[in-house]
Amino acid sequence: MSGLGDSPQQTLVIAGLLYSFSLILINVAPFFVGMYVDHFQVSLSAAGVVQTVDQAGGLLGAAVGFVLMPRFGWKGLVLIALLIAAVSNAFTATADSYAVLCAVRFLAGFGAMLSTTVTACVLAQATVPLRAYSAGLAAGMLLSAAAVWLLDALRIAYGDAIALGSGALWLGFGGLLALFLPRQLSGPVNPHGEAVTPRAPHCPQTVGKTALIALLLFSVSINVIYVFIEHFGFANGLARGDATNALALGFLFAAAGSLIPTMFGVAGGHLKWISMTTLIFFGSLVGIYSAQTTVLFALAFGVCASAWCMGLAYYMSLIAQNDPERRYTRMIYIVNAAAQSIGPAIGVLALSRATPPAVFAVPPVPALLAVLLVAIALSTSSFLPLRVHPRPQEDLYPWPLP
Repeated sequence: MSGLGDSPQQTLVIAGLLYSFSLILINVAPFFVGMYVDHFQVSLSAAGVVQTVDQAGGLLGAAVGFVLMPRFGWKGLVLIALLIAAVSNAFTATADSYAVLCAVRFLAGFGAMLSTTVTACVLAQATVPLRAYSAGLAAGMLLSAAAVWLLDALRIAYGDAIALGSGALWLGFGGLLALFLPRQLSGPVNPHGEAVTPRAPHCPQTVGKTALIALLLFSVSINVIYVFIEHFGFANGLARGDATNALALGFLFAAAGSLIPTMFGVAGGHLKWISMTTLIFFGSLVGIYSAQTTVLFALAFGVCASAWCMGLAYYMSLIAQNDPERRYTRMIYIVNAAAQSIGPAIGVLALSRATPPAVFAVPPVPALLAVLLVAIALSTSSFLPLRVHPRPQEDLYPWPLP
């Protein structure tokens, strides 16, 4: 029996939407960086530091979630997290100095990532976690496209300050939605209401641990360039409006790409799909570097965002399937938050010591190492994937069936 309440389907849909709302804040980060430069009159490197501070708060939020989730009700944690994140995002609009900006963005990152950590663990309880993660990521891409256009409209109509505080709208709506989560939302429980440890044959924890490390490396590789993606569009000759449209269209394209795990599952094994995802990511780097029109830049970015979502889905599902005690599953967004802080820091370092094209030479290294780690772990273990070919009725839904 799961801890998803009397209506698991409803719980997972709400959790998926809350998970997608948190992705919005991650996905619009490149636009925030540009507005930090304009509004606070700081350098691009200094703006990148704000993003690193934001994600450092996210790292703390994920760590707090790891500690508190076995001890407190998950609904309460989500509500508190969304409240902190919404208020902090609102105060971003009134920040009057660089120090205050860093402080409120640290709190914003803390709240958003605490919510993400909890909702990701809720989705891990789905009958087919891969499909639940994939659906949440696809929803996040669609909503991110809307958020990018809204952000640009607010910036033009009301200025940078109001646009920077717009995240409070999404998080406030998420808080209202979280009220409909079951009161006793928690991890898996048995019929007597006691916490249980899911058991799965042929699922050594070594694979789950290695997949977690690989996820960190993959996420770092993406985040090295992602936070500066709008800047790369400008460097390729795109005007601000063109870059905005290109990235919004890219998110729409990525929404379709994010559903690839849902459509194909892991037929042939996780390693096959993780390797394919990595190659797609490498191709997108070439496209982003060379695209000099709105359409080409949108396509290149859409492929990059698709690879990001596919990689997250496959790495996270590999962790969830090889984590009987749910320890590594709770750590997923600790490593993602760490990557979202480490990646921009590496990008800032590269930008300060070399020309922008040099930044593109960095991401392939950790991404390739991630694939190598997974290959070694799977080849040296007795791992047998669970439900590579789910029963037809399970295959239709990313949630437990009645």
